[in-house]
Amino acid sequence: MVNVPPGTDDGTKIRLKGHGPRGTGGAAAGDLLVAFQVEPDRFFRRDGLDVHCTVPINVAQAMLGTKLKVRTLDGKHVVLRIPAGTQSGRQFRIRGQGIEKGAASGTGGERGDQIVEVQVAVPEKLSPEQEQMVKNFADSAGLRY
Repeated sequence: MVNVPPGTDDGTKIRLKGHGPRGTGGAAAGDLLVAFQVEPDRFFRRDGLDVHCTVPINVAQAMLGTKLKVRTLDGKHVVLRIPAGTQSGRQFRIRGQGIEKGAASGTGGERGDQIVEVQVAVPEKLSPEQEQMVKNFADSAGLRY
């Protein structure tokens, strides 16, 4: 059995002394090197001890502001306040919700943050009524289209 330390990076190697094959002529067993390959996650991306994720929001949420429930690494949810006027690509930091390293889990090791990037999703198709409403808004706000 191999204990994988919390926060193990891709390519990390652990030496298990005396667990390799026996040497020739009855020599003692050698060492076994175990190299780790960390499988990527569909939602989180790792950058050192920080984890990044991208969350879609709609145009109304970006313009008016909203509260989002964002999943963390441990499967819990944190409520993130998105202010009115948020632009696509803006990042928000949730402190202490990244990778923990340097101590057994839960014992106060160094811990990164979770970086949440919002992407504003624009509707691909509008009804004629919706299109007219957007044009009215654009005209009233002095926006070109």
